[in-house]
Amino acid sequence: MGTLVGFDVDLVSRVCALVGKKCKTIMLPFTECIFTYKDIDYAGRGLWSQWVDGCPSYAITTDRRTEFDFTLPYLETTSSFTVAPGNPSGFDPNLEDYSPFTLVRLTGAPTNGVCLNRLKKTYGKFMVAQNLPEAKELLLNGTADVLFSPRNVIDGLEVLPARVHCDEDGAGILLRKGSDLATWWNPAFQTFYFSGQYAQFGWCGVGDDDDDDDDDDDDNEDGNDDVVDGEDGHDGNIDGNGEDKNGDNDDDIIEYDGNEENDKIGQPTDHLWKFVVSGKIEPYSFLDSEGNLIGWTKDFIEEVCSRAGKQCHLMLAQVSECTSRDGELLYPGRGLMEGWFDACTGYFETMDRDNSWDFTAPYLISNASFYVKPGNPSKFDPTSDDYSKFTLVHADTSIANDHCLNRLHKKFGKLLDVPTKLEAIQAVLNGTADAWFTKRKGETQLEELAPRFHCENVGTSIMSKKGSQLREWWNPAFQQFYSTGEFNQFCKDKGVQYNFDFPCVPPPAGIH
Repeated sequence: MGTLVGFDVDLVSRVCALVGKKCKTIMLPFTECIFTYKDIDYAGRGLWSQWVDGCPSYAITTDRRTEFDFTLPYLETTSSFTVAPGNPSGFDPNLEDYSPFTLVRLTGAPTNGVCLNRLKKTYGKFMVAQNLPEAKELLLNGTADVLFSPRNVIDGLEVLPARVHCDEDGAGILLRKGSDLATWWNPAFQTFYFSGQYAQFGWCGVGDDDDDDDDDDDDNEDGNDDVVDGEDGHDGNIDGNGEDKNGDNDDDIIEYDGNEENDKIGQPTDHLWKFVVSGKIEPYSFLDSEGNLIGWTKDFIEEVCSRAGKQCHLMLAQVSECTSRDGELLYPGRGLMEGWFDACTGYFETMDRDNSWDFTAPYLISNASFYVKPGNPSKFDPTSDDYSKFTLVHADTSIANDHCLNRLHKKFGKLLDVPTKLEAIQAVLNGTADAWFTKRKGETQLEELAPRFHCENVGTSIMSKKGSQLREWWNPAFQQFYSTGEFNQFCKDKGVQYNFDFPCVPPPAGIH
């Protein structure tokens, strides 16, 4: 009849009814909850923009806790390895080294590289498929050797018997960071669980499987090895091919409306200030082998927020959610403008950026330089005032751009915009460009030319939406940290910890 039914729908209805919440379960593409880009998982637009309040039956993992909050777990989860019929590549899950094999996973799934790291597995090529049919095709045509996924039954493929855990505690409802949903859901679910009503659903209990044997082929109490999990975006309404029975690649999503009095219960007394990084710039912000977000920036934000008495959290977001470029113009990114988070770290304050963003006091100094192909075959000279006979390249959101060249009174001609540093480096190496203009240091594939130039007004700051209140408390807290000399000592200590010379602003006069 087309009516949305299933375990998640029933569970949401029962738990919400216990506390008088008006909840609705709707359908959305699962990428509105979570998706993968360049091996990093990000929160989806639907969850960020509060189209919905939660996404049910998602595995709780270490790396996801950076981006999301979760309710208490209510399902056990396992993951498995799937191959083409007959296992033509001879893949063995019990091996410690998977590097001879090409692996594939589903976008947004917990079966990722950091899970393999936690399992002490070595791996090489790891592809990302946008859905199960795509992953299935990659196996059948030989492009990939094995699918690592939370799905333990897939028609037309051979699921190997080994079972592993990528989760910490099981699966719960995936929430936007800072959501208050868990403050009423968790007590209600505990009431539901301990009353014995949850057991009547006929599903496994809450938490990890008591059986630690990863080779056990029957991990769930009901003997059904097809664990309900949201990672492939098909909770409860899936046929054996991983396609929704209604023909859509949709996920079950929770929305709730509660009375105002109930909604105030358990809310934090202070705003959760959310800062974002790309998570790709070591040692400033990066994911360790276990999937934890670490680095200088995280430590720095925690220190300043602690001094200001603020609740803060560092998260991951794509650069385009902070800033985007259209031709010569820079615009604020969607995520910052829509309030998905409060600020983007590690941005230079420039005259063109001042038009659209606010900036905190600077905490790092920086400059830019030109990189050329080793040997400088084009004979590019950075000290010249006229670059017009050379082709330059820069990253499209970098401050080392046409505006900076104009402020440096440089005459230039062709300036290529590319989205990433890898494409900029390749453009120089293959002769498409003569020089790369960038603030980056230590790019060993190319030759860096002296001198270095300043594109920023002062230095590196935290960038926020125009009119944000962030600077009102951040700048006084940072000034106190800086004026005592403690900030520069912090930089020295972190330099030892991360084995890196951080370019912190000079100490105050009289402090060494």
